[in-house]
Amino acid sequence: MALPAFSGGKNAMIAEEENDPGALEQTLEYNFSPEDRARLRKALTDYARYSDPEHNQIEQKRKAMKESVQARFNYCNKDNDDSLDREEATQCLPQVARHFSYVDVDENEVITLDELELAQAKQIERQKAAEAKIEAQKIQEAETAIKNKSNAKVNKQAVGGRKPPS
Repeated sequence: MALPAFSGGKNAMIAEEENDPGALEQTLEYNFSPEDRARLRKALTDYARYSDPEHNQIEQKRKAMKESVQARFNYCNKDNDDSLDREEATQCLPQVARHFSYVDVDENEVITLDELELAQAKQIERQKAAEAKIEAQKIQEAETAIKNKSNAKVNKQAVGGRKPPS
């Protein structure tokens, strides 16, 4: 029996077993429009959000971190103008002050809480992208190692299978 295609899943396996070439088209990919698939994906995500205890913990940590950033921002905002100038940032948030120009998106020489949160979100995205790049490199290296191992095995068999010249 031939192995089914990964994307076909159980329906492809059934099709292989029953020799029904049309059964592959009965997968989710073919039965639902892109909009329906997006709705299904959202519903599954929402379900996971409400039933996964780890998700709740992550959301609580995010909320606590946001509240912490807001509290620190408000503490540093000595003149209560809902923004931090370079001096306020330098005195209270030195790491933010070092990246003041990057955080000050509208270039008005003050940082708002929205700008600070945006800078944080950008940093998280850059970190995720860097981690994804490293993971992709690891996968590529693993594929190369497997191919090299396979090629070495094939070459060994080819050399071992030859008859010595007579």
